Amino acid sequence: MVAHDIKPLDMSNFLLNYADDATLLSPQNSPTPVELEMAHVTHWARENKMSLNLLKTVELVFRRPNVSGDLLPPALPDINRVCDTKLLGVYFRQDFNFSKHVESVVAICNQRLYLFAQLKTQGFGIRALDSVFNAIVLNKILYALPVYFGYLTEGHKDMSRRVLKRANLMGFAYYGYDLDHLNETSQYKLFRRSRSARHCLHHLFTVKPRPPGVMHLRQRWHDFVLPNIRYEFNKRHFIACALFDYV
Repeated sequence: MVAHDIKPLDMSNFLLNYADDATLLSPQNSPTPVELEMAHVTHWARENKMSLNLLKTVELVFRRPNVSGDLLPPALPDINRVCDTKLLGVYFRQDFNFSKHVESVVAICNQRLYLFAQLKTQGFGIRALDSVFNAIVLNKILYALPVYFGYLTEGHKDMSRRVLKRANLMGFAYYGYDLDHLNETSQYKLFRRSRSARHCLHHLFTVKPRPPGVMHLRQRWHDFVLPNIRYEFNKRHFIACALFDYV
């Protein structure tokens, strides 16, 4: 891998590589600003006889909805600052509003439901239709669902529920799938896998220190430290939901 040796300048920043794409995450309180990190990436590319495609590079500043634009950091030179962007198939907005992603998923699923009407006229039975439904519709809804489900409004949840209900009423799905149950199942599976030290999310958990000789009490779902949450908004992300749900 060409990008295997590239590392961020500061441990508080993250440089995530996926195929030929790279994502740089820099928190507000990082000792090394994003400008220096970006210059470091540019220098690394130049040293490795490569060039960054700035036309496909965007900057997204995550912030609270009520933060004034005057308080935002200065924009990076030659890089377009956007309000939302698509990363690994999910639309992220600067205020963690996933309306654009839900609308995109629902639109694609509704288009695919037209295919089921054609398959049904060709003689496909309910079992075969359900298998195809799981493959190209249900999996589309489930993709990254635990990550953004907590941030959805009831209106956007209803949009996904209508897709599931329509598929069931028209005989395209064998079961009447429930969105909340699908999220709970997906959240548990993801949390169970992320407990492994080899999982990419494991570093987000902090194991409780256990002094030697301490009495073992009742068995718990996990031995991670529960985060201190000051704002209601912060309770919605996957890590907080999983830690508090499975304590």
